[in-house]
Amino acid sequence: MELETAVRLKSNLVHMIWIDGSYDMVRVQEIIKYGRGSGVDLGPYDPVLYAQAFGVTGLMIRTADDIVPVLKKAFDTPGPVIVGVHVDYSDNHKLFEMVDETGIH
Repeated sequence: MELETAVRLKSNLVHMIWIDGSYDMVRVQEIIKYGRGSGVDLGPYDPVLYAQAFGVTGLMIRTADDIVPVLKKAFDTPGPVIVGVHVDYSDNHKLFEMVDETGIH
């Protein structure tokens, strides 16, 4: 719905989607605290094609070298733009190994 609204209002905005195959921003914290994640695992989907179905410009960052040119193109494009980038959170648990229960190392 938000994409349709952004197109209809001709909103100049850039929204980046971090693609990790799930709908769960805090899985690593849930696993540490509860021993399991509680989010939704998603099947394969293409947010760029989804955006384009609404008439939104869709761009994808595929390599580190793409970051600057893709973001420059996104911010230079009138109307709403969706930028997809695949991310891998498999090492995020290492961020919490240095933090105790109070959140202080």
